[in-house]
Amino acid sequence: NIGGFKMKVFNQIGILLGVWAAGELVSQFIKNIISIPGSILGMIILFLLLQFKVISEEKIKDVADFLLGNMGIFFIPAGVSLIQSLGLIKENAILLLSCIILINIAVMIGCGKSVDFMIKLKEKKETKSKQEIA
Repeated sequence: NIGGFKMKVFNQIGILLGVWAAGELVSQFIKNIISIPGSILGMIILFLLLQFKVISEEKIKDVADFLLGNMGIFFIPAGVSLIQSLGLIKENAILLLSCIILINIAVMIGCGKSVDFMIKLKEKKETKSKQEIA
């Protein structure tokens, strides 16, 4: 039924827009305390709603799949902005590359330390459970 599908998609868009609007509203209320974009807060709200099963995944699945499938379209404006700022990027190329390299190194170290910590935690838990069994 085409009419039913259209209404389902319309409802899903409404849910996502409502969550986005809630994020924007929260962002406006807390802007003097901390500046977090409303879209980010909206994603956090959506995550919490899904996590606590206030909204089921099925209620937003069709629209979410469409948006994820066409995500490349949303990067076009950012790409155009980069092209328009090419002169500024060239002026700061060494600084930008240095930041990119240092951030990547920091992320690799952070991930490695996190994995080491989790492995030690798992080994400690396994050792403790073996001692309890014995």
